[in-house]
Amino acid sequence: MFLDQATIEVIGGKGGRGCVSWRREKYVPKGGPDGGNGGDGGNVYIIANENTDTLSVFASRKKFEAPKGLYGMGQNKNGRSGEDMWLEVPPGTLVTNTDGNLIADLRQNGDQVVVARGGRGGYGNAHFKCSTRQRPDFAELGEPGKRQALDLQLKLVADVGIIGYPSAGKSTLISVISAAKPKIADYPFTTLIPNLGVVTVSERSFVVCDVPGLIEGASEGKGLGDQFLRHIERCGILVHLLDLSHAIKDGGELDLKVLVQEYRAIRKELTAFSLTLAEKKEIVVLNKSDLTTLDLAPVAKAFKKEGIELSLSISAVTHNGTDELVKRLLPLVLEERDERKRKESEIDESLPVLTPHIDDESMAAFRIEKKEDSFVVHGKRLEQFAKMTDISSEGALMRFRDVTGRIGLKRALERTGMTEKTKVYIGDIQVDPYL
Repeated sequence: MFLDQATIEVIGGKGGRGCVSWRREKYVPKGGPDGGNGGDGGNVYIIANENTDTLSVFASRKKFEAPKGLYGMGQNKNGRSGEDMWLEVPPGTLVTNTDGNLIADLRQNGDQVVVARGGRGGYGNAHFKCSTRQRPDFAELGEPGKRQALDLQLKLVADVGIIGYPSAGKSTLISVISAAKPKIADYPFTTLIPNLGVVTVSERSFVVCDVPGLIEGASEGKGLGDQFLRHIERCGILVHLLDLSHAIKDGGELDLKVLVQEYRAIRKELTAFSLTLAEKKEIVVLNKSDLTTLDLAPVAKAFKKEGIELSLSISAVTHNGTDELVKRLLPLVLEERDERKRKESEIDESLPVLTPHIDDESMAAFRIEKKEDSFVVHGKRLEQFAKMTDISSEGALMRFRDVTGRIGLKRALERTGMTEKTKVYIGDIQVDPYL
């Protein structure tokens, strides 16, 4: 099953809880703390794999959660970190969040991005031992992994896109010039999914994409065009295939107005869908030349009067002119590739570097949001600290009060208008009873 759009939820693995443990060895009946740290949760990655050509794996499964980290143990043994989860998508996949913000554009094989960080493992009580706290009786909880919903959209990556009305011969052409084996039949909309084929010319190769037939109104949802127009946005060059059989009258004469109308109708849909499509390089090719014995040279002149540059006429069925077509396409493809590389080198498209769990953000960096009957404190490091504090432990609660006191959180809340009855949240954790 071909699937080019999917919505999924990704969740980083939860960090393992730290351990509260004490040394109990022969001749050391009351040793110090030796609780190990919990392991970090696994990350969720999305990677482009050229051996994958559809998003169908996401049709039945929508939720992906990386393995959690294991708990810490006594004797200063740390828990094992959860393994990372890798989700494979075809090259050309756009990854966006539900707000429509682009997270990654995975164009090439091997491109990858972290979409959900695993939570940090909690520290064991051995970590908190110091000169002023020689017997810490608490440990941290594991941090929950990051969670977010993602939209995946596949835009096939091809050098050449073949477009045209249904039954114009697009599938036949791609089967002739490449090793692709699309379904071919004598009725409209035979092609229900895009087909990719590799064309080899003079020891060089390029990828051709056969897009399902377009009709007037495709950009508004008519036919199948609205589902597949986005696939040709990634194509460097368009081959606009015109069906000569549509212009042959009963008497054998040619009515070129039909082809001109079809050409302009397709161009209108490309412009309506995307200005990027409208500006792409295009060569116009007349197909099914084997259906007439008329001289087709005047056809090119007639098209030129209409402002349409007809490149050549072919017959995909008899292979007449197909070799000339691919030879003409090769230099255009190479030129377009060079132009694309030049543009990409001028634009910094690098993704933001995802730094480790805590980053350099200080615990003291926070912001207070005042709501109707509560205050919400925002701050990456502070929110992480609140989630990982085990409030049921007296020692952990004392540490929580000590840290929030040192960064001036309570004083800042009081200046903002906090009273004894005000509810206070750090992130989504209610903390007013513990300040």
